[in-house]
Amino acid sequence: MSVKLQHGIKLWWFLLLLCCHSAFAFHAQVNRFDKQLTRVELGPNLYFQQTHKALPLEELIFDPERHHAFRLVSEYKKSLQSTDQSLWLFTRLHYTGQTAIQTIVHYDFPLADVVQVYSYNRVKNELQLLSSTGASVPFYQRALAYRSFAFPLDFAPDQELDLFIKVQDAAIAPAELTLWQNNDFVLDQLYKNILDGLLCGVLLLMALYNLFLYFSLQQRLYLYYAGFFIHCALVLAILNGLAFAMLWPDYPEINQAILYVAAGATFACLTLFNWHLRQQQGNILGRFGFYLCLVSALLLLFSPLYANSQLRFWGLLVVTALCLGVNTLFALMHAIRGDRAAKTFAVGWAFFFGCILILALSQIGYLPAAQAWQYLLLMAMTGSMALMSFSLLQNINAKAEQSIEHQHQANAHLQQYYDIYHNAVEGMFTSTLQGQLITANQALLTMLGYQNLQQMQQDVAKTGMVRYYANPDDRVQMLKQLQLGDNKNFEIKGLRADGSAFWALMSARLAKGDGEHSAYVHGSIVDITAHKQNTEQLAYLATHDPLTSLYNRHYFIEQLEHILRFGHQATLLYLDIDQFKLINTTCDHRAGDALLCQISNQMQRVLHDRGILARLESDEFVVLLPHLSSNEAFAIAHQLLDTVKEFRFIWQDSVFSISVSIGLAENSDGNQSTEHWLKQADSACFVAKEKGRNRIHMFNADDEELQRHQSEIQWLKTLRQALEQDNFVLFMQPIRAIQQDLPGLHYELLLRLSLPEQGLIAPGNFLSSAERYGLMPQIDRWVIRNYFRWLAQQPAHLAELSLANINLSGASLTDPLFKAYVSSLFREYQIPFSKICFEITESMAILNVHQTLDFISHFRQLGCKFALDDFGSGFSSYGYLKNFPVDFVKIDGSFVRDLLIDPFDCAIVQSIHDIARAMQIQTVAEYVENMEICHKLTEMGIDFAQGYGLAKPRPLYQQD
Repeated sequence: MSVKLQHGIKLWWFLLLLCCHSAFAFHAQVNRFDKQLTRVELGPNLYFQQTHKALPLEELIFDPERHHAFRLVSEYKKSLQSTDQSLWLFTRLHYTGQTAIQTIVHYDFPLADVVQVYSYNRVKNELQLLSSTGASVPFYQRALAYRSFAFPLDFAPDQELDLFIKVQDAAIAPAELTLWQNNDFVLDQLYKNILDGLLCGVLLLMALYNLFLYFSLQQRLYLYYAGFFIHCALVLAILNGLAFAMLWPDYPEINQAILYVAAGATFACLTLFNWHLRQQQGNILGRFGFYLCLVSALLLLFSPLYANSQLRFWGLLVVTALCLGVNTLFALMHAIRGDRAAKTFAVGWAFFFGCILILALSQIGYLPAAQAWQYLLLMAMTGSMALMSFSLLQNINAKAEQSIEHQHQANAHLQQYYDIYHNAVEGMFTSTLQGQLITANQALLTMLGYQNLQQMQQDVAKTGMVRYYANPDDRVQMLKQLQLGDNKNFEIKGLRADGSAFWALMSARLAKGDGEHSAYVHGSIVDITAHKQNTEQLAYLATHDPLTSLYNRHYFIEQLEHILRFGHQATLLYLDIDQFKLINTTCDHRAGDALLCQISNQMQRVLHDRGILARLESDEFVVLLPHLSSNEAFAIAHQLLDTVKEFRFIWQDSVFSISVSIGLAENSDGNQSTEHWLKQADSACFVAKEKGRNRIHMFNADDEELQRHQSEIQWLKTLRQALEQDNFVLFMQPIRAIQQDLPGLHYELLLRLSLPEQGLIAPGNFLSSAERYGLMPQIDRWVIRNYFRWLAQQPAHLAELSLANINLSGASLTDPLFKAYVSSLFREYQIPFSKICFEITESMAILNVHQTLDFISHFRQLGCKFALDDFGSGFSSYGYLKNFPVDFVKIDGSFVRDLLIDPFDCAIVQSIHDIARAMQIQTVAEYVENMEICHKLTEMGIDFAQGYGLAKPRPLYQQD
């Protein structure tokens, strides 16, 4: 088919349709109105059809299939249009009036991108474009300058017109049209402008109010709240078209994107406000909701940069639902957990969000935009804002009260700090690095000798803080340490205002300064003068004797160790004052102390700095002569001897001549210890005393006297160890009645020393050493305590026991505590007094008459027996028997041993027996070594016998 033929067929078809259009006219319901028109809702007779945006109106009119596709708006289901779709609205208007009329057609959807209005006169077959506008074109191109879309439409008398409106927008376009009389439309728009202006004004006032709170309280919470109201007002202005009409009428490109920017900013501010309202607290779910809303709002805000119009619209719906829902939920949760103000705020939010949601839905066509209920919504929003403002006011008042309370607390703490600062025991100050005094408390003023702070500041202004340092370098070193970040205590020697010195412990730290000074020194000072003196005194006492001010044993031993460590030659002098105990007990211990001090002074004058003089204990002194041989040291020892001998000690009315015994020992063996060296000198001093006192004796390892003394010293160590470790063993030796048989056990307790390597040792080997070094009272205590304990554990033996003899030393009898100790043992172990007989040697009893008689008297009254041991070996005076109320006299074994062959011994034994019988004292013969002697003693009338001839000593624990 040729091209010309095709064009001819198309032209013929078009003319045919044009001539026959009435035959295909769509039967539409007619909207009739007359001259009395005010406002007509065209919705009941309004039709719609959705087509491709490129479809021309002619095809809708003249294509029967397209024309008959129009349906009533009541069947219109609102849905999101795509960018290539158009919504066609169609209505038929019939003016029945007899005069011409001017009307306005109103399509209230300010966000529509394209709005084209056509009128079609079917009678005249006239198709006319009344207006082509939209949000995508400048505002001035609109037919009428209203925020929504209004179009003038003129009617002739009794005229009928078909009205077609084409709407393009990638959103949900409403299908609503209104026909207005001109004046009524102007009044309606004025009312709506006032209503929307009031709504936006309230929101902006709320924003200004919160901005004021932000600048007043400096809390970002109110800044976010203000941002929310500002952007919320902007969103509403965009939705109702006021923003485009008044803010950017010449920039439609802004109008296309600003809604999403404003909505995103609104939801971002809302989310931040809610987060800070909850004081940034929340669990993991709360934090997740916060970040989800914030990120969603920001994505919406920047959506014009990356998304098309349809995707932006979907994003707006999703973000709106998400942010409003989540933030409302958080507000309610905060109200549940919060106070009354929080609950009021939550109620206000709920109303506000509801109103905003309803208004938004009405603006996009999902809800009818009736003026009455919009007015009610405005009132509800105003009320909700009032509630929110009231709750915020409560919050402000609460925070203000809390701030006032905190201020009061801060003032109270400041006052407390002030009181602590000025009433502190330690001195406190603040100064600059340059030495300027800023402040000081009363303790420091008193410590330095000032009446007030002004006096101290005047002195510091002249010389600086350095005036209070005895050594100015101390302050320099302290500042260096502080600048290095080393905050610590400094012990300094300070100076008071009058120049007197004192010791102080200063704690200081460096603090940042202000604009006037780069840094400050905060310090506290404690006067440690007394502590320092005590420390020095303790250090002095650690090395010196408190009585004589000489060196003590501790310091002297250190010097000996130093000499021995380096192998230097030296000689040691050991000095013991003769008859010191006599003066100390005869006069007074004060006399003894005075003698020691005066003797010390005399010896110091002799020595000068040639040696180290120390007091070891009591009346014993030592002198260390470094780098001197024994011969050189002997000369110095002789000077000391002569000086003391010439010295006269005067006490009250008495004058005493004093002498000293000196032992000398040279450090000849480099491997010896300090203890060994001291023992050598001590042994030499002992020999000097033994030889008559007031003399010097030089140590010689081969000296027999020294060897004996050293042996006794060794026994002393062994005995002390035996007492600590219970190395003594109790033995017993029976005492037999030889004139008649007596029931029960009668024996004497004997002592043995048990050593691991030497076995059992007889008392004759160690008792002399024990007596010499004062250990007998301890040994006696050990014997009585252990024997009584054993008796208490052996009730059968105790019942059979008639009498047990226990030896007591003279040293025990002179011990003032011994009598009480023995009494306590009798009570503790419940030992009958009548079963114990204490033996006292004749010589000890005579030397300590008063103490012996007191002891005998006390225990004889309780039932104890007493025996006078070794009678005849001492002073051999029968007169002493009258003075000692004893029950037995034990004749010394030296007279009994040769009784059969020596008539003189026999006469003495008979004499002692006769005198004792006359005094009703029974006699006991010791050292009975055979039966012949026992028979002789029986003939002589002796009452008891004891010795190897009758029974040998055996361990006590073997007794049944």
